[in-house]
Amino acid sequence: APLAAGTQETSLHQRIIEALQALDRERIWQQGDHKGYHSRLTDLLRSYLEERYQVPALESTTDELLRELRVSPLNADQRGRLENMLRLADMVKFAKALPSPQENEQMMVSAVRFVQETVPHPNPPEHG
Repeated sequence: APLAAGTQETSLHQRIIEALQALDRERIWQQGDHKGYHSRLTDLLRSYLEERYQVPALESTTDELLRELRVSPLNADQRGRLENMLRLADMVKFAKALPSPQENEQMMVSAVRFVQETVPHPNPPEHG
């Protein structure tokens, strides 16, 4: 039988945010592993997107993923922030770019905020 509305999403976004926070506590970019940090952070984001929006996020390039998400409920601001995160991670992973501490910290803040903002709200309040 299908789960009640919202049950699996709740655990999905909580799971991803907890994993992001655990990654943050490992302090791996502070030890010089920028590539590992960005890879793992965007892998978490991609697995979130894949489960949340049913898009093949883990196998897709950044461009393919952003194309897939054009038809998603994400607004332009959320898509823009997601694109910035994915592009920065690509630079770090493939172009050996060295992000600043601010960029690394912002990446985590943006990722957590993105997940929090895209949590489904199955029962919108009646008033307002």
